[in-house]
Amino acid sequence: MAHQLGLDAQADARWIALTQMIERGAGWLDQVLQRWPTPDLILGESDINRVLDSGVNSGVHNGPAQWAALQRVIDNASPNQLLRCLPKSSPLFLVTTRDPLYPPLLAECNDRPPFLFVQGDLDSLNSTTLSVVGTRKPSLDGQRAAMDLTRAAIALGLTVVSGLALGIDGIAHQAALSANGKTIAVLPSGLDQIYPSRHRQLAANIAKAGAVISEFPLGTPPRKHHFHRRNRTLSGFSTATLVIEAGRPSGTLITASAAADQGRDVMTLPWSIYHPEGAGCRYLLDAGATLIQSPEDLAHCLNIAMPPQWMTHSAGYNATAVPAQPPALSLDQRAVLSLLGRESHPAEALALRLNWDMDRCLACLSGLEVQGWIQRGAKGYGATR
Repeated sequence: MAHQLGLDAQADARWIALTQMIERGAGWLDQVLQRWPTPDLILGESDINRVLDSGVNSGVHNGPAQWAALQRVIDNASPNQLLRCLPKSSPLFLVTTRDPLYPPLLAECNDRPPFLFVQGDLDSLNSTTLSVVGTRKPSLDGQRAAMDLTRAAIALGLTVVSGLALGIDGIAHQAALSANGKTIAVLPSGLDQIYPSRHRQLAANIAKAGAVISEFPLGTPPRKHHFHRRNRTLSGFSTATLVIEAGRPSGTLITASAAADQGRDVMTLPWSIYHPEGAGCRYLLDAGATLIQSPEDLAHCLNIAMPPQWMTHSAGYNATAVPAQPPALSLDQRAVLSLLGRESHPAEALALRLNWDMDRCLACLSGLEVQGWIQRGAKGYGATR
């Protein structure tokens, strides 16, 4: 079963020490956990011949020394200070590939992570999921498409998986939450190193209505090569990946490529020649991705029956037909709206007037934009209501 962190300090210390051994090789650690699924069982294995006969250390240089190092790291583990940095509002778990709660589609991947840190609802890991990804610099049409298609995915009973990045990822998470749906954020860092930092509150909200997960040990900062691994995990979660907008080259195309390598469907939207961040969509279509032009297309591609309320509209899907409860405005959001009229204001000017740092201001503006309270134009942000 999944180990819940925060209940037994010594057990937590041993599990966290075990995850640090991933630097010796994710595949090797996965094999170890398949045969000895807990730190105590690893410590209790004193017969090195049985270890060698199991095949766990096949191909590993100096296998007996590596096994001894693993046992030593676990045995010397002390209560970890990193757990104190994590928010206590949602439970924190460690799930391995041996656990029945490990995401089933991800378990099928050859390069699956040997463990996942999970903050939030464990059941969401076994829900039917759709990965939604895209550029960090979406067009206004791309933002609208991300919101509408995410809400449609929620109406179809799907859990939306994305990477918590700025742009399309954040919009997809926000749209799922506003539609009272579940969403999963996959990080390129440890759970105590939320990236990007301006999405800390969004991550906390996701953990209450879904899950925030990471394949990286606690204390791991985001590094360049982590994003590639994160993208493969993100695509491995789902039977399909939906690309809203993508530049070329881009991390989004890496995610789409990973999905194709894993035998999963790749879907994308038409490309606008007026928005360079959509050029990757044309590339994906040429490579055989499925064209999505409406929520009905999404339902058809995923072989999911359309909800009855979609049938009541002559044009098919209608965003207003998807049940959604806009979240209550925060004090920060109310403060921003009190300054905005129909005239546009640059983010820098708003931050200066409110005496906020830019991260706080941009996070607030992003949330209001996703909820439809404001829109961004050439001269800045203006209210829509």
